[in-house]
Amino acid sequence: MKTLENIFKWIGIAIWLFLIFAFMQVPAIESTPVYSIDSQRQFIEAFKQVNLPHNIFMMVTFTIITFIMEWFACIWLKNKLVFSIKVTKKSVILALAAGLFSFIIEILTMFSAFTNNSKPSVFIETLKTWMAVPLILDLVLIGPILEELLFQAGIQKGVFRKLNPWVAIILTSIIFAAAHDVTLNVAFFHRVLAGVAFGYVYQKTGDIKMAILGHSMSNLLPLIVCCAEAWS
Repeated sequence: MKTLENIFKWIGIAIWLFLIFAFMQVPAIESTPVYSIDSQRQFIEAFKQVNLPHNIFMMVTFTIITFIMEWFACIWLKNKLVFSIKVTKKSVILALAAGLFSFIIEILTMFSAFTNNSKPSVFIETLKTWMAVPLILDLVLIGPILEELLFQAGIQKGVFRKLNPWVAIILTSIIFAAAHDVTLNVAFFHRVLAGVAFGYVYQKTGDIKMAILGHSMSNLLPLIVCCAEAWS
C-alpha cells in the first residue's frame, strides 16, 4: 500500500513539474512578437499584431503562477526555498564566474549560428522595437529565476536530493538541456555545461539567489552583444 502511495505521489510531482515548465514558457513567448522568423518581413507582419497590455498581463500573470507552483513544489520535495541566506563576496564571485564560464562556451554557439544561419535573429529584431523592455526583463530576470527554481531547487535538491551531489548536478543539467532542445549539437553541450556550473554554485553556496545570479549573468552578456548589433 505504501509503495502504491509513493508511485501516485511521484506521478503527481512529475505532472506538477511538467506544468511548471509549460507555464514558465509563457513569459518568454509573450516577450517577442514571434519566436522564430525566416525573414525581416515576417517579423514586421507579426509585430503589427502585438498587443502590449495583453503581453505584459500574460507575462506577469504566468510569472506569479509559476513562482507559486515552484514554491509549493520545493516544499513537497523537502527543499523549502530560503531567500534570507546572507550574501557573501565569495558566493557572488563564484556565481559571476559561473555566468562568465557559460558565456565563454556560448560564444562558440553564437559564432556557429551566425556563420551557418542566414535567417535574421528574432531577438535582434525585437531589440530594435519597444518590446526590447519585456524581452530584456525575461532574459535577465524572469527566465533565470523561474528556471533555477525549477531545475536547481526543485529537481537537483528536491527530486535528486538523496543522490550524490555531482550525480544530481549532472542529471539535472542533462534534463535542463533536453528541456530546451533534445538535438545533440553545440548548443545542447553548452546548456549541459551551463547547468553544471549553476548547479555547482547552488550546491556550494546553498543559496538559490547565487544560482539565479549566475544564470542571469550568462544571459546578460550575450544580450549585450545582441544589443550592440541591434543598435549599431
